[in-house]
Amino acid sequence: MSLLKRAPGGSLAEDRRIQALGVVAVLALAAVPFSTTESLTGLVLTGLVYVMLGISWNLLAGYAGQISLGHAAFFGMGAFVSAWLTTPTAAGFPAALDMPLLVAILLGGLASALIALVLGPIVFRLSGHYFAIGTLALAAVVELVMLDRRDLTGGATGYYVNADLSLGETISHGDVMFLLTLLATVLTVVVSYYIVRGPAGLGMKAIHDDEDAASSLGVNPLKYKMYAFVVSSFFAGIAGALYAHHTLYINPQSTLAVSWTVDSLVVVILGGMGTFAGPFFGALLFLFLDNGLSAFVGGLSSAVEGLFIILFIIFLPSGLYGLVKQYLVEETADADAVGDEVDADLAND
Repeated sequence: MSLLKRAPGGSLAEDRRIQALGVVAVLALAAVPFSTTESLTGLVLTGLVYVMLGISWNLLAGYAGQISLGHAAFFGMGAFVSAWLTTPTAAGFPAALDMPLLVAILLGGLASALIALVLGPIVFRLSGHYFAIGTLALAAVVELVMLDRRDLTGGATGYYVNADLSLGETISHGDVMFLLTLLATVLTVVVSYYIVRGPAGLGMKAIHDDEDAASSLGVNPLKYKMYAFVVSSFFAGIAGALYAHHTLYINPQSTLAVSWTVDSLVVVILGGMGTFAGPFFGALLFLFLDNGLSAFVGGLSSAVEGLFIILFIIFLPSGLYGLVKQYLVEETADADAVGDEVDADLAND
């Protein structure tokens, strides 16, 4: 017997039990910095960053159908712009540019969104695998340029970020950044939910299913692609800014590496592409695979992780959410549909 039920086209997020579980999860996460070790707090924070990256990439790829391999560029630029605003002198900018951390993080996300807004009309001239390769090339170019500009980024050496938010001896900087990251994750989830369930989400799904058919019905493909691209880049930039100010150190190789794109993609594949809950399941599983396998298989952890991902793609293409949905979620008939069916039966009698 299924534990959860939903009407066709409905959302499990509307179930009060799911909402209560979400509130409990957020409260439990908020207690993590005060009840666990610093290393475990950092690990959970990384998991929250994966959730933000997974949700943002899923918005573009899972819903709008645009497989981007350049997500790391927006993650890294959000990190660097926010670092320039909290530590301007390290990048050769005047000290007067120094801004509060929250403002810097927000501007880091906006900078990533602005870059996407400028580059979107260019990269969307490509489609399919050409678009994927084009975004990968974009990320590679951004990383090389930032490595070369030692005056702005410190090159391969990087530099330390000056943004200590510790509150006395009881609440460390890491604790504050964890709570900010948790808040940003919750906001990302809420905003993404309303986008997916709203008119913009319907437009993205339409071009995902059949771009030509959607266009013939009056849907503007470029409009919804750009919408998904800009919003996705904004969330990726926020995630990068938070991560940089958690570590208090930044360099191009640590924030612009293609591994951030791969991680985003893997999180969504493991959880379920095109599903709202997928990134949550995917981030949890990926966090375990990325950090727990070494305790069982040692140096073979990377190979086992890759094999595990391949098996998921082959045998479980709908991800963990597909598995949960199959065994725990029951699709119930819509009330109007049931009424129509009853009326039809009575008419036949």
